Amino acid sequence: MDIFYYWQKLETNLKSREVGYLGSNNSKLSELVGRLPKRIWVFKTPKGMKGSIQLVGSLMVCDEPRVAVKTDYPSVIYYDPFAPESVIYTDSNTPERIAETSGYFQYRFHTAFSANFNGDAGIQPLEANVVRGLEAMVADWSKVQMLERVNQPEKVYPIHPFAQQSR
Repeated sequence: MDIFYYWQKLETNLKSREVGYLGSNNSKLSELVGRLPKRIWVFKTPKGMKGSIQLVGSLMVCDEPRVAVKTDYPSVIYYDPFAPESVIYTDSNTPERIAETSGYFQYRFHTAFSANFNGDAGIQPLEANVVRGLEAMVADWSKVQMLERVNQPEKVYPIHPFAQQSR
């Protein structure tokens, strides 16, 4: 199982080097963490395209924080910003990619689209069949390791000083 996470503030977080975790004020995220997800698939609404979604990235879940985290969110999930598999899709903002992604999810998450991904609607479990379809969809998409999109990535330090950084 993976997680669908609606993250409209991704660019802001990357600019301020707030990486390594995603938080929520509701308990749905904690429930999904208990199901031991492998990955977090990150989505947002493209500017001026209400009713559509853009797949922004795919982040590898980890049990403990890999970077220092300061948050007031009651529900938190950690991801490894250093993992080679934690990626940002560089060409996901094309009209074709947005239409492909939106079409893939509109009938699966009709309620979430109707709620504009607010609250619980922005966090959904992705079962194996949906994940396989997503993996097939993005197989030929251009991507970069997520730290390449972080402002001053050299200032993102692992908690463990001897941990290998994959950049």
